[in-house]
Amino acid sequence: MALQKIKKNDLVVILSGEHKGKVGAVLEVNSKNQTVVVKDINKKTKHHKPSQENQEGKIEVREYPIHISKVAYMIKKGNAQNKGAVSSKIGWKLNEKTGKKERFLKKTKKVVAGEK
Repeated sequence: MALQKIKKNDLVVILSGEHKGKVGAVLEVNSKNQTVVVKDINKKTKHHKPSQENQEGKIEVREYPIHISKVAYMIKKGNAQNKGAVSSKIGWKLNEKTGKKERFLKKTKKVVAGEK
């Protein structure tokens, strides 16, 4: 399995599509399908018919996954219109001191904070 560049709880910005420019936290990462679920992004409604277990049925609103190539790690948050926001793709490099792989920002070459 390949290393995940985007991880749960990372702050990301949407790069393309209907939700371009919106910012949210990653709720779930599916490395098999290369998709991520971002909080309050790509929300859709699903209608459930009444059944024996659920007599009334329901309308469920939830976030659906988007492809991982459409998101980038958020370095700096902008204002309300997302002006001044800075995002970067993530890469991997080997730390010479510890010998462990670290995530780094390709734009600034800095190591992502919060790494173990």
